[in-house]
Amino acid sequence: MLLLFIVGCGPSTESIPLIDGMVDNFNDGNRANDLGYEWTSVSGGGETNATIFINPGGVDDRSIYELLIGGTRPFGSSGSQVSGARVALGSSSKTANVTAYEGLEISMRGTPGSYIIQIGSAAITDHDYYNSYVEVTERWNVFQIPFGLFLQEGFGTDRTLTRHDLTHIAIYSNITGPYNLAVDNVRFY
Repeated sequence: MLLLFIVGCGPSTESIPLIDGMVDNFNDGNRANDLGYEWTSVSGGGETNATIFINPGGVDDRSIYELLIGGTRPFGSSGSQVSGARVALGSSSKTANVTAYEGLEISMRGTPGSYIIQIGSAAITDHDYYNSYVEVTERWNVFQIPFGLFLQEGFGTDRTLTRHDLTHIAIYSNITGPYNLAVDNVRFY
């Protein structure tokens, strides 16, 4: 009697290690990150908007350019009304493996208030991605956010952040009204 077991039928995803941790320092002056994926503006829900630019400037003397995000979230906005920017770390067949790192580092300055840094994972299918909140001021701040501070909001299926299947990074305003946010040196540390 011959038994045949078929294992792993269906789409497979390759987990690609992120070698130097850098996602984007914007010094090339374009919207593509170091992995070749484009930063895009994100706005969703009534009366929200977002625009992005690559702008001269940055966090320090080594910086040539920064990502500038501008937008609006209406007063009384709910969690589904988002405004910000997003960049892929992979595709449907490849994801970023950052198991060698402790967290995400990002430099930001802009309209004072709370902003959401989001990490996406291929394991999440209900949009309850991993978020961390930071307080931005008008001066540059370097935020080192350990992976343990990225948490799901709780409206979807609870999943552990494994760090071997990351799909995107997003930055969203958590304040209402108009805002401007400069971003530089996005990397895993």
